[in-house]
Amino acid sequence: MIKDRKSFKFTRNYVGVDYDENYGLFIENIDDQPEKWKLTSLRDVIYKLNGIEIGKTAQASSANAKAVWGEHWKIIRYQAMGNFALENAHKIVSVRDPHKPSARLKEALLFSKKNPSKVVVFKKNNEDDELSEDEKKEAYLYNGGSLSFYANKIISLDGEKTPTMLLTDFWGDLSWDGIAKEGGVKLKNGKKPERLIKRIIEMSALKNDIILDYHLGSGTTAAVAHKLGCQYIGIEQLDYGDNDSVVRLQNVINGDASGISKAVNWQGGGEFIYCEVMKLNEASMGKIQTAATPEELVNLWKDIAENSFLNWYVNPEMPEDAVKDFIEIGKTENGLEKQKKLLAELLNKNQLYVNLSEIDDADFKVSEEDKKLNQSFYGENV
Repeated sequence: MIKDRKSFKFTRNYVGVDYDENYGLFIENIDDQPEKWKLTSLRDVIYKLNGIEIGKTAQASSANAKAVWGEHWKIIRYQAMGNFALENAHKIVSVRDPHKPSARLKEALLFSKKNPSKVVVFKKNNEDDELSEDEKKEAYLYNGGSLSFYANKIISLDGEKTPTMLLTDFWGDLSWDGIAKEGGVKLKNGKKPERLIKRIIEMSALKNDIILDYHLGSGTTAAVAHKLGCQYIGIEQLDYGDNDSVVRLQNVINGDASGISKAVNWQGGGEFIYCEVMKLNEASMGKIQTAATPEELVNLWKDIAENSFLNWYVNPEMPEDAVKDFIEIGKTENGLEKQKKLLAELLNKNQLYVNLSEIDDADFKVSEEDKKLNQSFYGENV
């Protein structure tokens, strides 16, 4: 749980992208020494694999491809190149300009430019402080640039080998479609994709952090944290019935297969502790809402006056005239609802639950077991 902004450590995250045609060179003899590598056009490799004659010019080759593949030949070629590059990523490269090259690297690049068909191996030394991390290890120079391997863009994303790019501050890749059934609960217009929460946790949480969601809703955050093996705390005031977070977490433990389950190979298991705040006036609120007749509400009024915390301006007595007026209200249109609203107004909303500071007050009859649970959660000095 991050408490200090200065201690926050951002973890790089990546997002899936389509094939980048800049990675258009294929190393035919990757097992040879780099100085002997032979680089050829990936397009030509794809043409050969599909029986398309390579023309003397790029235009001639394109015409041959169109003759074989038809009107949508460019789309077919792009998909074929992308699939081949993904499966042979360690042999696919692009030529790029190094970032902030050192003087020594500039000399090597110039030599490479003068020998365009030869791969030059550039090895670092202690003076190459401005090189990127990749260049600090070893760089392969070709035709005045540095070779970048497609394999460096491939990672396992949501359980699948995928070309990626560094995540930016625009997350348009996350879909909100089809999330209604995630976790086995429904919460119309109130749910978030599990993939969204997974990304936030993975990029911001450190090992042993506790994930806190103080508006838990249907339990997406807790469900994702559970599947990721994180500790978590969720707080929710409303009861969503069959769509409650408790139901969702039970589904998670039982092996829920929706959301991020496939991506993290979730098989079920684990446990969670569920607690409710000790009700005070909230108990009376519940009785008011479930009352079915005016007579029930009159009896409930007496119970509230004797046993609940009332607003300071409320007279705890029940004058006979006030009771008669209350009964007459019940006879009007929507009278029962009006009576419920009046009774609810009597209750002090700041006393809906027992305050922690009053845990030892004998009037609230807090059990020793509940006291120990609160002490373990909040600390000994509660």
